[in-house]
Amino acid sequence: MLVERYEKRQQQVAYDNGKFVEMIKGFLLLNGSLYPHSEEDSSIIGNNNKDDMNSINDSLDRVSGFFNKSSQVLIDESYAINTSVLEKFKNYLDYLYSLQELFERSRKLLANNITQLQIRIHDNEQKYNKLSSDDADIKGSELAKLRQVIINDKQEIFQQLNKDWLIKDCVLEEYLMFQETQYLISEMWVEWCKGRYKFQDKIFELHDNLNNEVVNDMPLSR
Repeated sequence: MLVERYEKRQQQVAYDNGKFVEMIKGFLLLNGSLYPHSEEDSSIIGNNNKDDMNSINDSLDRVSGFFNKSSQVLIDESYAINTSVLEKFKNYLDYLYSLQELFERSRKLLANNITQLQIRIHDNEQKYNKLSSDDADIKGSELAKLRQVIINDKQEIFQQLNKDWLIKDCVLEEYLMFQETQYLISEMWVEWCKGRYKFQDKIFELHDNLNNEVVNDMPLSR
């Protein structure tokens, strides 16, 4: 979210640069009304303003060109970031969500009643031992039933323990696979840094050229 918001601010800066271009071009078209300086104007004011206003207008045209070029650089930068780096941030977020879902899924699947089965086996074994020493005529059928119940419960425990092991083994395998995403962190930030450096270098070059073209050329007084 932060990366996306950051990129939107960059896009807004590009848009504002475009507004600067429009404003300066509009001013260049109309500033003759404020500061007469045309070749046809031979008045005292026109003659006094001619050289300076021409220099100012030339420099403003360069400033407009700077905003136009820097706007394009920001647009190119934003496109590059949004179509590559930002997608990797989103992919990494998806991996995190997947890991979270993996653990949530495993917690649900690992639910069992092994403890209850062990208690029941213990109780039934005690009943079985008691009946084994009893002389009652019905003990044969009762013993058979209890023995089968104990066997069934032990088999159920075995199956649940096996299921428990398989789930944990699968979770471990997936978690080991997830460890590779640590390199995605490096990849997306390295690309982000390289991209920023590349485009900031272009912006710096534009600023440097503008500074060399404008600072010494724009008159500050008569």
